[in-house]
Amino acid sequence: METMYAAVLEGLGNWNYKKVPIPECGDNEIIVQTKRSGICSTDVVRSMRTGFYFYPVIPGHEFCGAVAEKGMNVQNVEIDDRVAVYPIIPCKKCHQCIKGKYNLCDKYDYLGSRSDGGYAEFVKCPAENAVKIPRGVSFEEAVMTEPAAVTLHAHRITGNSETVAVMGLGPIGIMTAQWARTLGAKKIICVDRNDHRFKIAKTLGLDHLVDTRDAEASTAINEATDGSGADTVFECSGSDELQTQSVLSAAKGGKVVFLGNPMKNFILDQSAFSRILRREISITGSWNSLTSANEWDESLNAIKEKKINPLPVITHGFHLSEAKQVIEDMHFKRFEFSKVSFYF
Repeated sequence: METMYAAVLEGLGNWNYKKVPIPECGDNEIIVQTKRSGICSTDVVRSMRTGFYFYPVIPGHEFCGAVAEKGMNVQNVEIDDRVAVYPIIPCKKCHQCIKGKYNLCDKYDYLGSRSDGGYAEFVKCPAENAVKIPRGVSFEEAVMTEPAAVTLHAHRITGNSETVAVMGLGPIGIMTAQWARTLGAKKIICVDRNDHRFKIAKTLGLDHLVDTRDAEASTAINEATDGSGADTVFECSGSDELQTQSVLSAAKGGKVVFLGNPMKNFILDQSAFSRILRREISITGSWNSLTSANEWDESLNAIKEKKINPLPVITHGFHLSEAKQVIEDMHFKRFEFSKVSFYF
């Protein structure tokens, strides 16, 4: 039996870099030789604190590589094609799947949590989950396809806006702000409290920054919009403080979109709740992305055309063999980082 190296999570915080069998390829599947695999913040939290559905598991849902093997029925890709891989495996039978909303599938599988994912030299996936990487886009860039598509999906939910506020400048926040610019927003206000993140934003030309160590986010946003507020507020941090500030920053008839996984209970005081009513503010969540709506192809094309630049967001790269130490260091915040990826 052929083997590969993988970073296997065998329990809470129990990482083991070891040889495991290379998965067998089914008739409608492909085997991808992984070239880059991004570390999502949820991978860190779940591996170190909240747990996965089962153990052992190979995490990693942000990855790209080259097709190493394909099943007899596969026609959409060829051996050696460079691909990014959509992590959701929908059932295609439930009510949401019938409507094409695979991201809301009731019985989905998921590469990197419910099935083994990209922290391995080879990954098995449905062939239809492979999205070809255009010529001119590197693997280093393509590893950011999933975050790019997730943030494009959020913009698709809300439609384009003239004035956008982005709460939290982690990888999702930075990509959200870049999409806002690409999609025609005239004013983009970015909120955080971290100098490292502000530096990345400035590198990308996102220079209307609000530092919550110096000013309340909603006060600064309302002042910057002549008291009107932002047409759309994207909450990308999961912070209960910025969740409330998002509501207080939205314009009349505006929208608040929650992308960040919550860190605590979200409790609105009476005045903030009243503001939702009196300003007719719409609040919505945004979850994952859709290949069926071309969000992955559009993201890769935007990277190719330099409309979206993921490279400044990727602050560190480590060999997969260092997974245990790297994820522990990220969990305990032993170094400043934005997006961290593994190479092989």
